[in-house]
Amino acid sequence: MMQAHRQEVFDFTLRYIFALSIIAILSLLAYFNLSYLIGRQAQFAKIINISGRQRMLSQQIALFSIYYKTKALKKAKNEMAKNHRFITTLPDLPESVQRIFFNAPYFLDKRVKQYIQNAEIFLSTRGGKNLTYILTNAQPLQEELNKAVFAFQKESERLTEEIESKERMILLLTFLTLFAEALFIFRPINRKFRERSRALSQEKQYADTITESAPAAIIVIDDALGVRRFNHHAEKIFGYSKSQMIGKNSLYNIIPPQYRQGHDKGVKDFFATGKLKHETRPLEMEAMRKNGDIFPIRISFGASSIESGSRIVVANIIDITKEREQERKMQQQSRIAALGEMIGNIAHQWRQPLSSIRTVASGIKVRKKAGFITDEEIIKGVEKINEYTEYLSDTIDDFRNFFREDRKPVSFEIDQVIAKTVSLTEASFKHNHIETAIIKEDRSFRHCGYPNELAQVILNLFNNSKSILLERKVEEKFVLVSLFKEGGTIIIEVCDSAKGVPEEIIMKIFDPYFTTRHKAQGTGMGLYMSKQIVEQHFHGLLTVQNRTFTYNGKSYKGACFRIELPEKEC
Repeated sequence: MMQAHRQEVFDFTLRYIFALSIIAILSLLAYFNLSYLIGRQAQFAKIINISGRQRMLSQQIALFSIYYKTKALKKAKNEMAKNHRFITTLPDLPESVQRIFFNAPYFLDKRVKQYIQNAEIFLSTRGGKNLTYILTNAQPLQEELNKAVFAFQKESERLTEEIESKERMILLLTFLTLFAEALFIFRPINRKFRERSRALSQEKQYADTITESAPAAIIVIDDALGVRRFNHHAEKIFGYSKSQMIGKNSLYNIIPPQYRQGHDKGVKDFFATGKLKHETRPLEMEAMRKNGDIFPIRISFGASSIESGSRIVVANIIDITKEREQERKMQQQSRIAALGEMIGNIAHQWRQPLSSIRTVASGIKVRKKAGFITDEEIIKGVEKINEYTEYLSDTIDDFRNFFREDRKPVSFEIDQVIAKTVSLTEASFKHNHIETAIIKEDRSFRHCGYPNELAQVILNLFNNSKSILLERKVEEKFVLVSLFKEGGTIIIEVCDSAKGVPEEIIMKIFDPYFTTRHKAQGTGMGLYMSKQIVEQHFHGLLTVQNRTFTYNGKSYKGACFRIELPEKEC
């Protein structure tokens, strides 16, 4: 009997050791599988981060080239070259990424090297050809780099799915082993293995916390308006720790006062109806950091139900401070380009009065030497010179006011802004034999906004028309400005007689850095910034189409730019 018991204990021990060995092996497999996943994901995260930075560096090279910031340009160029060598020499570069870098139709490796080479040549020679290449290829190159980033992301997702499949298989085998052990080993041991099974399940759930590394703030609130989740990036953006935010009605800490009423209403409506008002599109608004700073954000919402049946709202928030700063720099670049056009306008505006001053002064001098002038004639001549100098002074004030930044929206007459802008270009247009006309309805066209920004838009459209009319050597050069209302919308149209925009590029003319002008004659920012000003600062619309229009019984064909502004009072 003792021998049988010992044999039984021995058999039990063998089974127990065997079962534990299987569990140990499966646990090790799960551990190494998870470790491999985390390691590979970390590697892919690094590669994706570098690939994503390549997109930013390509845009920085274009921006630094425009401003001739040689140190920053050289640094960005060297970093982009270093990153490119790192990516293209990876020993296990995915096949999908290889096709983008080395095969048709992309040949991204060749394009990146050409882009870097042009930047290097531009550093040495300041060549306009190289600058044109950089500005022309910055946006297309960024789009191709986006494809490389997307390919890396897809490969990362594929690898994650493959390893997760193995993880599920390992988990299945583990449960089968546990079930067998429950049948053939003592019941107390079964409880311990169930606890181990739950621990493995928790480890699997823990792997999902990789969302903590998401490059966006994730905030989850429940129907009690308590914060359920506040991830690491949210801590970084807002300055609050998880312990300061989770489990409390603490959202007012990060919501500026002007948005709190709308937030309360939106949350209450969702929990009452189950529908999010802005679920399908992101919003741009402002948020508040712990130190009180207000900064711009882009926020999107999602909703879900949890086990208890209650609802939660998930907010995905991105800090767009750098994006806004980039937009500000682009706008400044556009204003500098407009300033160049204005200098030409000043020259034309001053030519006639300066010539008249010289004529009057020379006449007084000659007649004085000859003794053929009276004191009364001298006084009249001086008064005439004073009139001309006052005109020159008024002209300087007009140009200076045009470039003054509007600090806050004001109520202004749109027709006066148009008339003033046209008058600033009048001398230049006459010099180039370009006729202009303004037609408007006999009523008031008031708006609340930024008059100088609207003037900049109209000036950009005028300069665009002038350039294309001169480039194409149109015989009858004509620009027509129309101002009228359609319902509750104010319409401004600027049409020229330059025969229109080619259909193959008409959809691209509002893209940044896109220009049809040669070499350094245009930056490609005028129409882009005009569209940004109209749509973001005036909440309007700027479009273009080719059409035939008439004026004084004559027909003209060309591009018509249409500005639509909603009626608004201060």
